[in-house]
Amino acid sequence: MNNENYVESQATAADEIDLRKYIDIIVRRRWTVISVTLIAAAISLIISFVTRPVYKASGTVMIEKEPNILSFEDIFQIETFRDDYFQTQYKLLQSRSLAERTIEQLKLWEKKEFSAGKEVTPDDLKNPVFRRKLIDRFLSRLEVKPIRMTRLVEVSFKAGDPVLASDCVNALFDSFIDMNIESKYETTEQATEFLTQQINDLKREISEKEQELQRYGQEKDIVLLSEKETTVLDKLNEVNKALTEAQIDRVRKEAYYNSIKNASPDFIPEALNNQLIQRLREDYVRLSREYAKMQEKFQPDYPEMQRLKAELDSARELLKNETQRLVQAAYSDYHASLKKELSLRELFETHKEEAFRLNSSAILYNSLKIEIENKKNLLESLLKRQSETGLSARLKGLRTSNVRIVDRADIPIHPYSPKKLRNLLLALFLGLFGGVGLALVMEYLDNTIKSAEDVERYSRLPTLGVVPAFNGDTILDGHYYAYRSREDESEDRKKKRNEKEETAAGTEPRSIELISYFAPESTFAESYRSLRTALLLSGPLSSLKSLIITSPLPNEGKSVTISNLAVSLAQMEKKVLLVDADLRRPKQYRIFNIKNHDGLSNFLTIGVDIEKLIKPTIVPFLYLINSGPIPPNPAELLGSERMKELLERAKEDFDFVLIDTPPLLSVTDSQVLGKLVDGIIMVVHAEKTPREALRQAREIIDLLQLKTFGVVINALNLDNRGYYYRRYYRHYYKK
Repeated sequence: MNNENYVESQATAADEIDLRKYIDIIVRRRWTVISVTLIAAAISLIISFVTRPVYKASGTVMIEKEPNILSFEDIFQIETFRDDYFQTQYKLLQSRSLAERTIEQLKLWEKKEFSAGKEVTPDDLKNPVFRRKLIDRFLSRLEVKPIRMTRLVEVSFKAGDPVLASDCVNALFDSFIDMNIESKYETTEQATEFLTQQINDLKREISEKEQELQRYGQEKDIVLLSEKETTVLDKLNEVNKALTEAQIDRVRKEAYYNSIKNASPDFIPEALNNQLIQRLREDYVRLSREYAKMQEKFQPDYPEMQRLKAELDSARELLKNETQRLVQAAYSDYHASLKKELSLRELFETHKEEAFRLNSSAILYNSLKIEIENKKNLLESLLKRQSETGLSARLKGLRTSNVRIVDRADIPIHPYSPKKLRNLLLALFLGLFGGVGLALVMEYLDNTIKSAEDVERYSRLPTLGVVPAFNGDTILDGHYYAYRSREDESEDRKKKRNEKEETAAGTEPRSIELISYFAPESTFAESYRSLRTALLLSGPLSSLKSLIITSPLPNEGKSVTISNLAVSLAQMEKKVLLVDADLRRPKQYRIFNIKNHDGLSNFLTIGVDIEKLIKPTIVPFLYLINSGPIPPNPAELLGSERMKELLERAKEDFDFVLIDTPPLLSVTDSQVLGKLVDGIIMVVHAEKTPREALRQAREIIDLLQLKTFGVVINALNLDNRGYYYRRYYRHYYKK
């Protein structure tokens, strides 16, 4: 139950310091974050200064409701002031046909920006691929932006030449107005031409009929009509009247059909009263708005954009199909009127033949007269309509348009891009974000031991102590500052301290080896004293007589740790024996600056007297048995009876026996000696020892049932960790 509570409390603590964990990662890997940020900023600055400036010219046009000055409404459409009308105008401003007219007007293929620096030949201008690329290049620089809640539209164009940018906007405005005028009066001109042709044909027919009537009257000398002839004439008159009405209806419907067969839905009068077309227009406008809004946020290949594009195309196709149905209906009406006219004409001819059969010249005479009268009525109607359409067509010369230029584009003074400050800020933000992300990824991929929490998690052993990281500039960073304020020191104390510092500066290299002796008031010495305290409190002194200090892998600082721990124990005026049992790569003789002869290997092989092995060091109460010559079989020698005898003798004569051994995972020397001592202390190197190595070392210890007191974390960078009390303590006494 206690273990479960411990695990639960550890999990709760981990959750509480989760944010501090990430802050700790970022602080430790701050140079990664700073490097990525600086690289991103440098790249942004280079691109900003290398990129050619782009200028953006903008102008404004106003699109008004088209005034209704025409009376020939059954031929020409009456525009409605609806939102779909404006959407159509916006699309026309970005149409390929308008872009092509503007390119032709300015001859943009002569500009280097559009010709890609090569000379354009007449063959290139005839090449449809080249012209398509030219239009695409123009449209990619064009931007049409309606101003909300107004009838104004802002049009912008980007170019490397500021003059060219303004010229393109102004030329686009002029071309748009020309195209608007041409499209508005194109239908009127077609209707006028058709009516003119019909009137000329009708005048010719009337003239011929009048001449025929005159000749016939003179030949027959017609004066009176009989009752029977009057009846036949009445029938013929009714049929002729119906024929005339059918001709008028056919001409009207034919004119209407000719006017709408090539027109858009906005120019068809019948479309205004068609509920289905109005609904399709509303759907199309709604989808166009949604697509325009999402186009500001997403790329065209975004799934939602593709779905809206498909729905927009479908709505456009339905609107087009319904418009075609209106055109087809107009054609059907015209075709029906034509058939009716032909049928009545055939009936008329039948009645005429009947009149001829009755040998009634007067009936034929009157029928010709009525036919002439009806044709004159038709002529009068067509002349009236011709005058209306002619007036509308002549208005084109006045260049009246519902599009008006509000502000022409001026030549831009400052470049639109690159925006150096914005790019720099964006690069700094992205670099910072990317640097943090990279730091977290590196942290995730880094499987080394970094903290006491890692030690407890992967070894299930307590952390006995933490030794700060040491480098050549450590003495300048404040780690050597005393734990007593210099102002509180007496003159005698200051003198002694200065003499000791001068001696240390002259004799001790910048190394952490024996720092507990050369700099006893440093934070490093305090770390080893903390290790000493934790060790002494871990059990009774009788169970701490002999200790092995090892590490999972080589080069993790075990030799330095054991030497400084031995110094810390000796400073308590306890007799301490340090045994260098690393018979493969010995180091203690170099740390204490003694010759490596008559050592442990001599005793284990040839039985040298123990008294000759034990050598005093520069540290009072601290003695050393160096390794001696390297033997060929270290593991066998360390597991021998002589080694056991040496340890028993040493525990009788010394308060503490510390044994430096090879790494636990590399060779079996430590495993052999583990059975002969009171316990093991393991040293791991922060940010170097893999977690798996620590886990394997723990498995070996459990397998051999060796007693382990705990783990020492060596070379931990306290400035990047949460050991704030050390930094505050150091900062306080640094003053």
